[in-house]
Amino acid sequence: MELTHLVSQVVFATAGLTFFVGLGARAVRYAKKGSAGAQVLGAAFLFFSMGNMRDPSDEIMQQAKQLKRREEDDSGDPPDDADRGDGASSADHA
Repeated sequence: MELTHLVSQVVFATAGLTFFVGLGARAVRYAKKGSAGAQVLGAAFLFFSMGNMRDPSDEIMQQAKQLKRREEDDSGDPPDDADRGDGASSADHA
C-alpha cells in the first residue's frame, strides 16, 4: 500500500512538472510572436508581480555614474595647518 502510494505520487509529480515545462515552452513561443494577446498576457503577469522590468545592468551603470560624479565633485578635506609645510603647527596658533 505504501509503495503504491509513493509511486503514484512520483508519477503525478512528474506529470505535473512535465505539464508546466511544456506550458512554459508554449508561452515563450507565443511571446516571441509578439501578438496582442501575448502583450495582454505579459501585462497581466506584470500586474500580479510575476515579472521583473528592472534591468540590473542599467541599475549598476547608474550607480557607477553617481559614484563617479561624487568623486569628481569631492575636492577632498581642507588642508590642515600642519600639512602646509611652512613650519607652522596648530600649537603655534593657539
